[in-house]
Amino acid sequence: MTASHSAAALAALLEDAPAWLPPVDHWEVAQEKDGTWIVQGQLAGDLSEDAAYKALVPVVQDSGQALDDDGRLICARFRHFEVPMAVWYLRPVLRWVVPERCATCPTELGAPEVKFVRLGDGTRQAPVICLPCRDRMHETWVASTCSAHQDRGEHHWWFSLPADGWQCTQCETVRTDPYDMATTTRPPRVPDGAV
Repeated sequence: MTASHSAAALAALLEDAPAWLPPVDHWEVAQEKDGTWIVQGQLAGDLSEDAAYKALVPVVQDSGQALDDDGRLICARFRHFEVPMAVWYLRPVLRWVVPERCATCPTELGAPEVKFVRLGDGTRQAPVICLPCRDRMHETWVASTCSAHQDRGEHHWWFSLPADGWQCTQCETVRTDPYDMATTTRPPRVPDGAV
């Protein structure tokens, strides 16, 4: 099988296209890794994944071959004049745009060693900040939401302790139920200098 033989099979396919062949955006003759030649085409149109599956079903039914799906590419294979052919659909990729700088400081985010997070609900429009800014924001929030002198559950920042229950990261109070003062097993730490 040669490239010219594959091109001739493609010309014959396009001259008298079978009814089961879906609309194709473009065709290409390519050589696979094992050296065999293949004719392949991309489904035409801006299709959803469901529409792509529906468009490829007739190809699968006619060829008797299983539909290939590697998570990125959905491909229906068939043969025409003994030449291997395929029609495929490439799933779109959501690309995240990373701004040039942190949203709260002048740190440049492009270098590989700079770690950053996207705030909010994770949408593409959410602000991006560097990890030091995130940590500073977290420390400020914890300090403003926990007071060792006001022992009310909503003012603590709790994390789970495997054996003891819940501990506040700020004042170190430990409770089995963070919202019930009666379950306190360790009282708040007394700040230095407090009476």
